[in-house]
Amino acid sequence: MAALAVVRDLREHWAPASAEELEQFETDVLSGFVLARASAGLSDGTIRGDVGHLDQIRSWYGRPLWDMEPADADAYFGKVLRGSPSGTRLARSQALTTYFLFLELRHKVELHRMTGRSSSARSTR
Repeated sequence: MAALAVVRDLREHWAPASAEELEQFETDVLSGFVLARASAGLSDGTIRGDVGHLDQIRSWYGRPLWDMEPADADAYFGKVLRGSPSGTRLARSQALTTYFLFLELRHKVELHRMTGRSSSARSTR
């Protein structure tokens, strides 16, 4: 007969990620995003455009994109890009949406472990 064991919560044993670890993770995630897009057969120009859009949003935001909340995206697209051509707004929003989908599919658990944040609020965009 099998014995019962005490179940422990492993989260209490994980140390929070350092700023350096988060920076490395952000780089790794973007690299994985590029590789996934290339594996899906997208052209280098399309991938370069997506990364350029993400880089511009990241530069404005000043923090990793996974920290972005809907209100931040609203401010960016509604104020910062207000005078931009509609094609620019569309391409940038599509790149950001695709990036968040990639985060959800590939890195949701690891991101939660490292930051303590769930990305569910961003999945509504």
